[in-house]
Amino acid sequence: MFKAVYEELRREVSGEVALGHVSDLTRFHRIQASPGMRTAVEYAADKLGGYGLRTEVRRYKADGKSLAWGSPMFKEWNCEGAELRVVSPVKEARRLALYAETKMSIIQRSYPTPKGGVDAEVVVLDKGEEEKDYLRVDVTGKVVLTNGDVGRVRELAVERYGAVGVLYDGMWVNEPVLKEGDLDDALKYTSFWWYGGEAGCWGFVLTPRMGRWLRKLVKESKETFMVHAEVRSSLYEGEIENCVATVQGETKESVVVAHICHPQPSANDNASGCGAAIEAARAIQKLITEGKLRKPKRSIVFTLVPEMTGTYPYLAENETRIPGIVAAVNLDMVGENQNLCGGPLIVERTPESCPSYVNSLMEAVYDEVKAEAKNLGGSASYPLFKAAVTPFSGGSDHIIYSDPTVGIGCPMLIQWPDKFYHTSWDTIDKVDSEMLRKVALMTATYAYAVANAEAPQALWVAGETASREKEAIIRKIRGEVDKGVTAGVEEAGQTLLGLRDRVDYWAGRASEAVESTSKLAPRDSSLKSLITTLKADIAAAAKAERRLAEAEMREQAMVRGLKLRLKRRRLTKVEREASTVVPLRKYRGPVSTRHWARLLKPEERDGLHTFESKHRKDSTLVTLADYWADGDRSVLDISWLVWLEAGRTDTAYLLEHFRWLGKMGLVKFR
Repeated sequence: MFKAVYEELRREVSGEVALGHVSDLTRFHRIQASPGMRTAVEYAADKLGGYGLRTEVRRYKADGKSLAWGSPMFKEWNCEGAELRVVSPVKEARRLALYAETKMSIIQRSYPTPKGGVDAEVVVLDKGEEEKDYLRVDVTGKVVLTNGDVGRVRELAVERYGAVGVLYDGMWVNEPVLKEGDLDDALKYTSFWWYGGEAGCWGFVLTPRMGRWLRKLVKESKETFMVHAEVRSSLYEGEIENCVATVQGETKESVVVAHICHPQPSANDNASGCGAAIEAARAIQKLITEGKLRKPKRSIVFTLVPEMTGTYPYLAENETRIPGIVAAVNLDMVGENQNLCGGPLIVERTPESCPSYVNSLMEAVYDEVKAEAKNLGGSASYPLFKAAVTPFSGGSDHIIYSDPTVGIGCPMLIQWPDKFYHTSWDTIDKVDSEMLRKVALMTATYAYAVANAEAPQALWVAGETASREKEAIIRKIRGEVDKGVTAGVEEAGQTLLGLRDRVDYWAGRASEAVESTSKLAPRDSSLKSLITTLKADIAAAAKAERRLAEAEMREQAMVRGLKLRLKRRRLTKVEREASTVVPLRKYRGPVSTRHWARLLKPEERDGLHTFESKHRKDSTLVTLADYWADGDRSVLDISWLVWLEAGRTDTAYLLEHFRWLGKMGLVKFR
């Protein structure tokens, strides 16, 4: 279906051209709703327009009042300069941070200090995220040094107890690629987020090494430890921009999205996604102009946006066009040098609440890119780079497109983990032109294949989707068998008992993915007929494989001398309660609670913080749960679907989550 196109694009796409764009973008301080962001968007629009695409800069209010669906459009921010110095003890006087030197040395969106700066005593906290941390500490008029959550520390230290500023010295730890101490001399990207009504303040970021030095000095100093801080910044009603560039087709469209934001330099995150997208657009347009590719049936729209904040208004202003968007793809952190940064190139699939053919199509394209070397006899091909396909995880613009309230299948291309993610060491030397070439090639092939697909191509996509989905079902069933044959009597019985439910669910998701190919040729009778046949085949194949698995699990139990207990357990009190609560989301797309938490009373915000901190490692469960909340399903139904999708759930956690959303006005209950 796409191999001839792939070969044309393979000869045209250049990783070095993409790398040049990445390098250019790292020169801009790309904070959402800021002059630096505007300059970066205008750079991208100029380049894409020069390549022959129809290009425009879309502008939206950044006023701290407007909403795009459930997403707030915060005020524009500009910083002209900032500096932090030790002034007492005099013998330790030195500069700790200079914005002109390193843009990540400030907590982004800091309020200005009084003109000429301010002198303030430093008070050392550990986390500073709980009320008890302030019981015997006076922070009034002082600046706090913390490695806790900056938003929470600001709320307590500044808003409730009168501190004037925040110093932050935290750093990620992400085993195995990033161990404690690996980035002791780097700065972590840190930001305030203002949604209205907060007590504003300023803040600076220190390296972990500098933070340890400062903590020790404050503790041991016999004099009051003072710093002088000066921030020359402003927050005001302004604008936030998207770059939108189109390879013109005849009808409808597909979308390529990459976020262009983040502090200077932020090379892999996400100048790399933008560089790859710009190069994919250039290659497609050039080959069309030269007549090597024909004008596509559907337009291909490239959107370079502030992460999340740009995607919401783009979709909100184009609501009537959403039904005609047949696919999307999100490019996020795609250029890393794997030897330095550590992560594989990943195709992340859509959530199972939004099953789509796009997963199988992107995986098929990926297989071509991975076939870069052959074994000694030439009988097999494989990649020489680290590669993976994973289930949905979230964390970028694809979570909006693939939300069932939007319903646009959108896989993500990403390299994760990245050792230098959200730090000042995410620099251009960490970016690999060859990896950019691979991603630009995948993106261009996928986007053009979708844009030009008619009935013959749709038939191929349907067959490819059915084949890959069946293969996945068989792998999953084998995983259940492996789990059952090594488990104790109770778990083995429950695994066998739940197998039918899980297989029926997997077959249903696979069938819906096949059905989604009808978007490519909705009126074609041959496609409708094939889809019906393929769905029946998936159901029959899944049923047959399940029966074989059940027989094997029973035989294994008999050989092991286990008498399986095949009885469904009774509902717990929490589950019975969850069965009566039916949440209906009030906004399209997923909604961050940071803005909406400001509507809660202080004691309620404390409770929300405790709740979210307790369940931080389970946060993906609530994303999946929100997707399944359609106004008809109870929380118990939703929890069941989360278990089927993720292999784990926590009904009590999800019940409390939806109640918090209710308190913030994000859901209502039927």
